[in-house]
Amino acid sequence: MRLLPSDGACRLQAATVAVAVAEDRARGLRPAVVVGNAGTVHTGAVDPLGKLADLATREKLWFHVDDAYGDFFAMTEVGRKKLTGIERADSLTVDPHKGLFLPYGTGCVLVREGADLRRPHAMANDYLPQMQEEADAQDFCEHSPELSRDFRGLRVWLSFKTFGADAFRDALTEKLELARRAEAAIRSIDGLELVAPTDLSLVTFRVARPGEEGDRLTKELLARVNARCRVYLSGTLLRGRFAMRICVLSFRTHADRLDEGLAQIRAELRPLLAEAAGRPSAAPAPERGPGR
Repeated sequence: MRLLPSDGACRLQAATVAVAVAEDRARGLRPAVVVGNAGTVHTGAVDPLGKLADLATREKLWFHVDDAYGDFFAMTEVGRKKLTGIERADSLTVDPHKGLFLPYGTGCVLVREGADLRRPHAMANDYLPQMQEEADAQDFCEHSPELSRDFRGLRVWLSFKTFGADAFRDALTEKLELARRAEAAIRSIDGLELVAPTDLSLVTFRVARPGEEGDRLTKELLARVNARCRVYLSGTLLRGRFAMRICVLSFRTHADRLDEGLAQIRAELRPLLAEAAGRPSAAPAPERGPGR
């Protein structure tokens, strides 16, 4: 397995993959799969999926897309444009427990040709019942490593049956709009900097100080905001530097909660920067709420 560098926007470029494929073949290896991302964990970046699909077709490689976070944004107009090319993937990793707000453990792999899953996983034994042969009555133990498994797909089917697709489309559109709102707000706050573009609903930023000082102040800002117990932000390492993340992907997150979180970031940033500069600061006491 080869891990390849991304560009300045944290996206994997097809030209980088093409060079790696050529290098491997020159060493006598046989490249088989290229993996793109449709919403990375660190920044939510979406790779140029169409160009990666072109390369995979040209080089006769299996094209897999890790779409676990970003997948269902394709239901929205904005997300569909961002994810152009994903329809050409040979396989997708999707997590309805993220983009469809369903219970944890509702994840799956989608493969263009069902036989490609059945071939390595199907099995027969004397103690097993005869498997269904009808195309619309599949036994999913023949398509995965699990022999005993629960009916995870029921959660997805029942949710769409109950609420309809428009309810999910509207909710996902709202999350994209809130992320744009958060990105614009972070850009306007003196002392903060975005560390990557916002492709979907994840905004990554840090205190605008170089090196280890920026890491220390960003970690402290994250701790102070989370100590208020009103919103919950997460952190990550990006190219060796610490950053904060606003990930808008809860069905309970609306404009009022986002604005409250941004207000608390501003309130905690001011005294933090004053302290770092050696100035006295009357920092507000954390406002503790009933939960995050």
